[in-house]
This record gives sequence, C-alpha cells and structure tokens, in this order.
Amino acid sequence: MRPYDAAMEEALARLGMPVPDSPLARRARERIADVADAWLVNHCVRSYAWAVELARHDCLEFDPELLYASAMLHDIGLIHVCDRGGDYAVDGATAAEMLALEAGATAAQARVIHDAIALHNNDELPPDSPSETVLLWDATGVDVTGERFADIRTAIVPAVLAAYPRLGFKREFAARLVDQASRKPTSVAAKMVAAGMLDWISQAPFDG
Repeated sequence: MRPYDAAMEEALARLGMPVPDSPLARRARERIADVADAWLVNHCVRSYAWAVELARHDCLEFDPELLYASAMLHDIGLIHVCDRGGDYAVDGATAAEMLALEAGATAAQARVIHDAIALHNNDELPPDSPSETVLLWDATGVDVTGERFADIRTAIVPAVLAAYPRLGFKREFAARLVDQASRKPTSVAAKMVAAGMLDWISQAPFDG
C-alpha cells in the first residue's frame, strides 16, 4: 500500500486521455491507493486507459469522471475492508456507490458507477447498457485475459505498461480469484474459475 502519486497520471495525459480532477475522481484514486497493493492500483489505471482507447476505437462517448471512478474502484471488493462476503464485484459496487455519494455525486451518477462495477464480471451485459458499463467490461477483459487486445493501438501499449507496470498481475490476480472461489463457492468468481479463467489469465498477451 502507498499514498497516491499524482505523477502516475502524467502518462495518461501525455497520451491525450482525459484525467478527471473532480472531488469524486480524487476520492476514488486516493481510496484505491490507500487500500490496495501497487499491482492492483496499476491494473485499475490500465483498465481506464484501455477503456478510453476502446471508446476511441468504437466511437463511443462517455463521461470521463464516471468511467474513471468506475475503473479505479472496480476491484475494490477484493480488498478485505470492502469484502462483505458476497460476489466481490457487487461488494465493490456497493462501496463505490457510497464513496461517490459522499464525494457529491448525484444518485444517478452513483448508480452508473455501481452498475458498471457490479456487472463487469458478467458473461453478458444488459441491452442498452451505458457506455461506461460497456467500456469497463471490455477494458478489464483486455487487461485480464487479452480479449479485444487487438483493438488497442500498438503504439500506446508500451507507454501504458511502462507507466503502470503489471508487477506480477497474473499471479496476484489469479490468487485472489482462487481465494474468492474457495470462500464463496456459489459466487461469480467461483464460476469464472470453474470455467477456465485461470488458464485464460495465464495466456493473456502480457509478460506478467
């Protein structure tokens, strides 16, 4: 764990990606940096970067503040302080929604963040899901299994990985999934492990 370093976001800005600096965005990035290890913090930032890149590819408009907060907090349910014993995505969504409301978000904005996080492990998304939900769903797939990696411009990948290194992400994330599955055998995480997620993670087109 470590305090949040604002310099971490310079790479996003250099790549032309929006970096929100609202009270909500600041609370989200400070919260994840306060409770998570560096490998998970970096995963959250990379997920935002991939989401912005996929929005460019797919010509999708999105709210940078809501997408950013959703990406920063999408795996906070893996942290013990936010683990309520249910599906970690849903537990994280609840914690993120509360944080958003405390930071001054409207109920509708907080619900967008909640839904994007709660649904990001689902096999499918509901029809007409907001852009923020769709982009987070796709972007986490890029970082975890490499799905849609081909839609990311090759030129930006080294800069993103250099600024936000993976730090053994495959190993660390797989271990968290196994822990979730063993403690919560009816959870989405358990279904993911049973379906072969650990193999998909190991085969993702990243070194670690």
